[in-house]
Amino acid sequence: MFPQLLSIRRTPDVGRLERKRDVDALVRLLAHRDLTIQWRAASALERLGGDLTTKKLIGALDHPDRKMRIGVVEVLSDIRDIQAVPGLLLLLSRDESNEVRWASAIALGEIGDEAARTRLVNALKDPDKYVRYGVALALEKNGWIPADPEGQVYFLAAAQRWADIPGLDIPPVAPLIHHLHDYDPAVRAHAVKILGELHDPDAKEACDIVLRDIIGSVRWEALKAFPRCNIPLMHLPGGLARRRREKDPNGAMILNFLFPGLGYSYLEIWWGFLLFQINFTTLMTLFLLLPVYAPSLPPYFPFIFWFSISSLVVVHTRLYLRGLPDL
Repeated sequence: MFPQLLSIRRTPDVGRLERKRDVDALVRLLAHRDLTIQWRAASALERLGGDLTTKKLIGALDHPDRKMRIGVVEVLSDIRDIQAVPGLLLLLSRDESNEVRWASAIALGEIGDEAARTRLVNALKDPDKYVRYGVALALEKNGWIPADPEGQVYFLAAAQRWADIPGLDIPPVAPLIHHLHDYDPAVRAHAVKILGELHDPDAKEACDIVLRDIIGSVRWEALKAFPRCNIPLMHLPGGLARRRREKDPNGAMILNFLFPGLGYSYLEIWWGFLLFQINFTTLMTLFLLLPVYAPSLPPYFPFIFWFSISSLVVVHTRLYLRGLPDL
């Protein structure tokens, strides 16, 4: 057993594996914990090349380890064999990891097979901005920029070239409205800013979407943008009032009643958790010391103390929240 443990800890001899043309072992090293080993294995696979190496790598594209899939995609990107295109397209459209989808988009751009063009254009609508950016780079590298106006807006948004969108001939607003649902608030803010610059009345349908955004900076961009789209100013306060709040006041008060201090932490007040620690330590101290120094007090007295403090904290939380601005 001891020699086996030593062999596990021994640094893999990548050069020997390359000389033996042990492709399977080299592919496994793409997920090694040591990045240097990963890079050396990738370089060895690239030097070996050939149909067998490519097929072994393609067969590893569905490996359950995310790091392995990324490593395989990187090697295929350098080998640039069009046999890998179908597998890479499958990863681009279905893989749950945005890192794998991003790497696949870049690899498809490096291979440059025309068969990937349509699927890459469709991937400009991927929910992740990193994937979209990789897709935009792949399309641009091969001169596959969409010719239709809607595709151009999706491309420029994916490439983070927002300032170029107003310069298009009558840019459609539908792709921008699509980006108002993006996970990244920076993307939503860019989209609403460009909508304002376009002065397009069709942007009115996006007004309620953005005014209800949970992030204040996005709502502020909407307030500045939509008056330029001929949206009545009186529509804005009502739209803002229907937004989902970043922090639920009732949730903060309930937390502070049950666990004094945690409600403040929920509101991102730095001393909230410190207050919780003080109260919890006091409660535990009372449980330990009261039977010794005050045996006449009822055993539930620590809870009376705890909830007396929490009631005062709830009142303070309510007054604190009333003093905060609504917007």
